[in-house]
Amino acid sequence: MLNVPVSFDKRAPFVRFEEREYGINLEASTSAGRPVPKVEVMACITASGSKDVHEKPAQQWLDEKRALAVKGEYPLEWVDMFARQFEQYLKGNELPRDGTPLKTWQMLTKDQINRCLANSVTTVEDLEMIPDSGLHMLGLDGRAMRDMARSWIKEGKEKGSVAKELADANVRISMLEQRIDSLLKQGESLGKQRKSEAA
Repeated sequence: MLNVPVSFDKRAPFVRFEEREYGINLEASTSAGRPVPKVEVMACITASGSKDVHEKPAQQWLDEKRALAVKGEYPLEWVDMFARQFEQYLKGNELPRDGTPLKTWQMLTKDQINRCLANSVTTVEDLEMIPDSGLHMLGLDGRAMRDMARSWIKEGKEKGSVAKELADANVRISMLEQRIDSLLKQGESLGKQRKSEAA
């Protein structure tokens, strides 16, 4: 059998967690004397660029994905991200999706943002990754929206390398300023000490 290299999607699926009635809680049903539904936290998974939502019991889905990641068939960093997201959900918190939220991105109209969110496209990076076959779900201007996201991200990467150089330079300047300040204080302290010794 040939070893075919594993290829992953470039963008993690959009995953949200929700409580659902899922089967019967046997223990509660026995003590209540009537059927009591079991409440299960479900993982609602939407593949990047897709509109279809698949649901699975969250812990079971996470265990399956971790087993695939151990075999090298699924990105481990995605599994870790989903596990953190699930942990925060159980604590009553929601972790934001990795990337630039569309809600704060000023390139789209409110209507365009709402259309994206309705299709589980929550970040500029999600929008950038939508394939041609998925553009119709965003409306007639879907291609223009995706092109805007792509050019914005490309421009950001180019600016990012310059910004990093500037940030590194600013850190070095700040460290030098602190060092100079420390040396000045040491000099003042020595000056005072010599004056007191001379007196």
